[in-house]
Amino acid sequence: MSFHKPLTAMTLQDVQDREVAAGNNDYANAVGRYPHLTDGAVLNQIPADLTLIKQRLPLHGFDPSLSKSEKAYKATRRKIIAAVKNATGEAEAARERRARVDEWAELLTALEPHAVTEGERKHRAKQILIPVRKLADVARASDIKPSQVCQDWLDTVSPTLETNEWKTLQRAFKTLNKFRHDDNVCRYLPVAPFPSPEPRRQENLHLIPPHIADEIDDWVRNATLTEFDPVEQEHVNTASVSSVNFKLAAMRKFVSTLFRSGRLQPHTKLGLQDLMTPEYATDVVRFWSQHEDQKGHISARTAYDYLKSNYVVMARNDVDPSLMKSHLRANRFLKNGKKASNDMSPTSRKFCEHLLASPQQTMKFLSMHVHLRNQVNELLDRLTGVEFNPKSQEITRIRQIGTVAAICALETRGAPIRIESALELIFRGPGRTFHLPSRKTKHATIDLGPEHTKNDVEIWAPIQPNHLNGLEVILWYLEKIRPLFPNHEESVHLFPGFKYGEALEYRTFLGWFKRQTRSAGLPMTPHKFRHGLASLLLQHNPGRWDLLERLLDDTPATVRKNYAWVNERAKRTEVQKFILDLSSLSR
Repeated sequence: MSFHKPLTAMTLQDVQDREVAAGNNDYANAVGRYPHLTDGAVLNQIPADLTLIKQRLPLHGFDPSLSKSEKAYKATRRKIIAAVKNATGEAEAARERRARVDEWAELLTALEPHAVTEGERKHRAKQILIPVRKLADVARASDIKPSQVCQDWLDTVSPTLETNEWKTLQRAFKTLNKFRHDDNVCRYLPVAPFPSPEPRRQENLHLIPPHIADEIDDWVRNATLTEFDPVEQEHVNTASVSSVNFKLAAMRKFVSTLFRSGRLQPHTKLGLQDLMTPEYATDVVRFWSQHEDQKGHISARTAYDYLKSNYVVMARNDVDPSLMKSHLRANRFLKNGKKASNDMSPTSRKFCEHLLASPQQTMKFLSMHVHLRNQVNELLDRLTGVEFNPKSQEITRIRQIGTVAAICALETRGAPIRIESALELIFRGPGRTFHLPSRKTKHATIDLGPEHTKNDVEIWAPIQPNHLNGLEVILWYLEKIRPLFPNHEESVHLFPGFKYGEALEYRTFLGWFKRQTRSAGLPMTPHKFRHGLASLLLQHNPGRWDLLERLLDDTPATVRKNYAWVNERAKRTEVQKFILDLSSLSR
């Protein structure tokens, strides 16, 4: 009788064993760190599935509690992916594809002369070919010729692509469009230029017919314009930008889900009011709950918050939401979402827990503004004597890091105001909300009236000199960084935007903030920044809810809901200290 080893799926243990046998200990050690970076499962239980591994180790998934730096995280991630490609044969297949002599090879050869003349520096000249080489590799894997590539085809393979890979392929399309004037290039391409891609946002905006999209904008506008001035004939005291954007996202998600699930056809004549019914809500919630654990789909918490927002928008547009609310009241999925919504989000809590547990990270958090300022000064020193080009990558980076440094100084040494409010600060003219030091006052001052804040509260906060360099960093920003913005001389905003007369856009700053804090070793969002500061304050002052309410200018109920766990842990630590003191009584 003969026995055959059963065929089993390859695991990361097999990958590691292969690298050890090949003497690639560096790759083997990286694979061994995979459980530590994810859920802790043992290697022989983890499939060597490249798509799954990339999802579990996203490109920007650096966690300071698991890796010493973003650079170290990316290096480990790169080695794990390379080891899996080696073991599964993907690396060998990729080498074979790159060696092919086909139409892609001829197209790349035709692009070579253009690469030599492109770029700011010679050593970067051929970088324009990198996206096209990536496109060639993906297309070859599907036996697609250059003349057959299109956005529709790319949509079919996009589920296997990371966001950065998808963006790289879009850059390839732009490069090929750019050189269509060259007959040697154009002869390999489709007749029509590559169009811009449909948006990849989770709201699937392209699925919503224009007439419904316009109605959503109108409904949200009606729901967020709170008071009408009969004298000036205009609405006043509008909702914050974040509130408007959230309501838009909630309505769009609800409607796009109806199309995405197949419940509605693209050319429907129904209006928005026809869709906000218990019957359609059932279809939406069922689709959300069935796909909750899948990539690109919302959680129960978000589903509950979205529907709660939609109820408000409906009511303010004279559409009674009570039938929909009562219809969904018993749904288990939404009940779980409501329970989760009553606490700090899991990602925010994880960030705060790590911050509270690490004195080193706490110090990094509180001195982030100084660290970033010093980083910029080093960059400026390297550019001494070099003529500034406002569009150069160096100046762009300096502008981003310097602005984030100023915001961090403002938030930790002044008041942790919401970022939308910080970006709208005015530092000159009759409507000033940020006052610089003067002959009479040595400190700067944040001075926001109720009309400028989300909770209709007044915020007054001084930023003192010699207070861990907070004011000094802001003054440095005004001298070194703000002049790098276009129209900075005409703008009245402390943080000028790129559109004339407007403040820096929140979405633009959000990208800067996430990128620079991640690079500094403490990845976070502005929202987590507020959570972190509040958690640190309460940890060192348990039970002082009054301090937290003043710090955040938020309601007592909201403060206690989000930070009760911090207070309980701080009190537990105090109790343990008292118990420890009891041991001295027996001596």
